[in-house]
Amino acid sequence: MNPFRRAAAVAVVLATASWLALGRGFVNAASLFELGVSVRAIGMGDAFLAVADDDGAVFYNPAGLPQLGATAFSSMFTRPFGAYSYGALTAAQRGWGIQLLILDSDTLEKRDLYGNVIGSFRYTETGLILAGGVRAGAMVSVGLQAKLYALALPTQGTGVALSPAISFREGARTYAIVWRNALSTDLRFASGHREPWPRDIAVGIAWRAADTLYALDFTEHLITRGDVSCVRFGVEHVQFDPLVLRIGMNREGSSVGASVRWRGFRLDAAYVFHFNLPDSFYISLSTEWDEPLLEWIAAPLRWLGRLLFG
Repeated sequence: MNPFRRAAAVAVVLATASWLALGRGFVNAASLFELGVSVRAIGMGDAFLAVADDDGAVFYNPAGLPQLGATAFSSMFTRPFGAYSYGALTAAQRGWGIQLLILDSDTLEKRDLYGNVIGSFRYTETGLILAGGVRAGAMVSVGLQAKLYALALPTQGTGVALSPAISFREGARTYAIVWRNALSTDLRFASGHREPWPRDIAVGIAWRAADTLYALDFTEHLITRGDVSCVRFGVEHVQFDPLVLRIGMNREGSSVGASVRWRGFRLDAAYVFHFNLPDSFYISLSTEWDEPLLEWIAAPLRWLGRLLFG
């Protein structure tokens, strides 16, 4: 199966799947970027900063992108609590990647102060992440992530944020620091309302021992708004490859996960036990190939050009 057909299969299969979401705490209008997009990471309690060795690096730590050994494509779609749709498409290769996120609610009721229904509305927001990373030495890599946010309904809003990152590898251990939304515009809305992006420093460490990967993340929010810190811990065990097992925990709950590879595809699944919300199940499908990402993108464009113009 060629790379384009593989990627198309990933998108189609995941577009038909639905499962409960993790149910993160609300941060602000850009909390779209607080929802996890890697089922592998979710299975490890979302402790992924210093791991970041697949296309999940686009979202979690762009300094991990130089580690990628092949071009990767993944697709995710979920229906949290049956109330809205959340999806992500990710494409990455060594050094850079791109990710599209979409969140769209079902039709919601608008009520007055007395609880009477006075109308309806939808809530739709999108996000685009562009990320790049380079090696700055034998053991050090740096990266930069750009987030573009757009609220489409019920009003319009936009915002841009930049997040620098650095990773340092020392033997079996990797250390990572990401300054999320270090530079940003305000989130500006058509009504004139403005909100700041949530800023935080995230630090991670990962270390490998034989067939096991351990990961620990610590996040400290720089804008005090509710809980300001979070610790995440995860373990990945590869002894039974192509079956990989995972377990993780954080302040929101604990998780277990697994993945299996088959003919260039990887199927990931995770089950999250929440402290305060119903449990949730995740599944995702991804694929990898050796062809450069730009060449893969150009191939269908050339085919379309020949079809239209001969």
